[in-house]
Amino acid sequence: MRQKLAFFLLGLAAGLVVMHFVQGESLEKLYWEKEALKVELYEATERLKIMESEHETLLPALVKEIKLEIDTGEDSFVEPALRRNIYDLVKGLIGQEVLALPYPLLYNLIEDRTVEVDDNKYHLEVEAVIVSERLVYYIKATKVSED
Repeated sequence: MRQKLAFFLLGLAAGLVVMHFVQGESLEKLYWEKEALKVELYEATERLKIMESEHETLLPALVKEIKLEIDTGEDSFVEPALRRNIYDLVKGLIGQEVLALPYPLLYNLIEDRTVEVDDNKYHLEVEAVIVSERLVYYIKATKVSED
């Protein structure tokens, strides 16, 4: 029994040695191909990042968001409805090129407007406009008396 086990282990070891010589070279070749492909992938992704950043700098900046900062004084319950009405006036500016925007129009879209909210009228005054990809309006809204 020991002799059979010894021959089996000797055969197993001989088989492993033969397989190592037969397949070892091709496995090593595949390993180095895999490593070379990893390096190529890294280089390609780095080139892609550089090309994407260059592409972004060539595109004109577009208005992506409009933010309204509204000062209503003490009546803050009407601010959401007032914000919605004012946003309807300026929402057409989203997607426009920042450098191509007519700056007097940005100011005059809201300046000296009267907006009606819940049977009350509010007079709008533009305090400041910040022009970038995020267009920010600083607006003062005062309630118009019913006199």
